[in-house]
Amino acid sequence: MRRLSTFIFGMAAGGLLIYAALNYHLIHASTGLHLVPKARATLAETYVDVRGFTPADWARHADVAVALFQADRTDLMQSAANESLWNGIDRILPSPAQSE
Repeated sequence: MRRLSTFIFGMAAGGLLIYAALNYHLIHASTGLHLVPKARATLAETYVDVRGFTPADWARHADVAVALFQADRTDLMQSAANESLWNGIDRILPSPAQSE
């Protein structure tokens, strides 16, 4: 009987995990991990690390961008864009120590 209850518990846990993977993006941003509802129920892009995203990356991950807009979490997009912008500026401009 113990094996049956373990099997049923495993099925229930697996079902909950697949439900969450189908319906939510797990977004890793500079502010931490965020759950955002998906626009379409698919297993694609369940986990997305947006910390170093550039505008080209957002174009490749349009489903994530749409989900962030629908969930009114565009702040996660802006923080990634700001980081990308500052990284680009740091590469172009010399640091203050180098200019002296």
